Formats: sequence, C-alpha cells, structure tokens
Amino acid sequence: MRHLLTLVHRVHNAGLLVLAVGILALIAHLSSQPLLLAPFAPSILIVLTQPQSPGSAPNTLIAAYVVAAVIAVLLKGVLPQEWWAVALATGAAMLALEAFDILHPPAVAVPILVTLGTGEFPLAAFTTGVVALAAMSYLGRRLPRWAAAKTPTTQIPLTGTSQNA
Repeated sequence: MRHLLTLVHRVHNAGLLVLAVGILALIAHLSSQPLLLAPFAPSILIVLTQPQSPGSAPNTLIAAYVVAAVIAVLLKGVLPQEWWAVALATGAAMLALEAFDILHPPAVAVPILVTLGTGEFPLAAFTTGVVALAAMSYLGRRLPRWAAAKTPTTQIPLTGTSQNA
C-alpha cells in the first residue's frame, strides 16, 4: 500500500509540474516571449513539492532571481567572454544569495545563461516568468492540504533560517 501511495504522490506532483510548465508555455506562446528559461522548471518543482520551504517563498524566489540576474548582467559587462567568466559569475551569484539568505538553487543557473548568451538579457520575459513563479508559489502555499503537492518522505530544507511568506 505504501508503494501505491508513493506512486500516487509522484504522479500528482508530476501532474502539477506539467500544469505549471504548461501555463508558462501558454503565456510564452500568447505573448511571443521566451518565458521557459531552463532554471524555471526546477523552481516550479521546488515550489510545488516543497511549498512551505523557505526557498519556495515568493519573496525569496523573486529576490534570488533578481539578485542573480543583476550580478550576471553586471559581470557580463566587465568580464571577457571566457570560460572562467561563467564560473566566476555563477560563484558570485551563489555567494550573494547565501549572504542575503535568499537561497533558491535554480536561480544560480541565471548567470550561466546570461554569461553564455550572445544577445541582450530578455528582461521582459525574465520578469514575466519570475512573477509567474512567484504567483505559483503564493498559490501553492495556500492550497488546501489535499491539493498541495506532498511527498511521503522527509523534505530537505533549501535555505537557512529565514521564514519568508
């Protein structure tokens, strides 16, 4: 019976992830904006499966993505386009997220995308995607217990002591 319950939880979580990515994909399609940045999928997974984790809080999520993006854009403007610049920008973003206690691991991928990118930073698409993630987080924290994604196993905390809502 426990295996069946675990399977049901995993299918439930996968269904919520499909729904959330589908909504983001639909918004991207209707707005003709590239909203499906690679870090957003793991963010959705964290937000839906660990909605009460401090790293899933809407303000933590927004702050983490904004800080990572600002650091990435600033460093891209001053560093040469070399392999080590990708590592340095990513490390700087991680250090800032930890220093500000706004750890949301998928946001650390933003400097990789920005540093390796050849064009301008897609600010409108990025902002829309982050706002959509924050809305999912807000709703996920307020869903009834039966509707929220849960796993029968212990959850790993994503950040330190902050209790962001």
